[in-house]
Amino acid sequence: MRITDSRYDRDRLRLAVAHRMIALEARTRTIRVATQLSDDRIRRMYRDYFAAIGGNLVRRRRGKSPRQMSYFRRSLEHEQQAALLGSLLRLCSLLQRYPNGFRPALEDIGCFCDAYETYRGLWSEGHISFEHAWHLWQVFCHNDEFVLSNCPDCESLWLQDTLEILPYNCSACRRGLPART
Repeated sequence: MRITDSRYDRDRLRLAVAHRMIALEARTRTIRVATQLSDDRIRRMYRDYFAAIGGNLVRRRRGKSPRQMSYFRRSLEHEQQAALLGSLLRLCSLLQRYPNGFRPALEDIGCFCDAYETYRGLWSEGHISFEHAWHLWQVFCHNDEFVLSNCPDCESLWLQDTLEILPYNCSACRRGLPART
């Protein structure tokens, strides 16, 4: 049995994606849903590859994943960061409806990790954690209540609540500030 056989490519990709998600501080449940690895396997990966190294900088997040869209409407900066992340997801062609709920392929999840790392590189002191970004991706893929749309005033991308009667423009235009995205 050779590890280089193509029949093991899927398993190696699954482990590589799980490793990246652990490094980005994803919760165990999110990694399990994304990669179909067991909770025990994910915890062992963290212990073997991250906790065993001295001066570990990767924190293990506990509890439920965030599910509130009000987090992204908290301030102008939060809205602009959500729009930036949404535009990166759009550039990666990740804003699509997935059949049978939200079950992206491992390749899409790897591309999402690339987009999130790009976001962290562009906005180094960003407020959006990996778990918040994961939730935002799901919301954008549902294309239901919150959508990524262009502002009619400045043409920048913004997080629009389709059920809200007002406003019809982005938060930067509402406050009279130049858009950052």
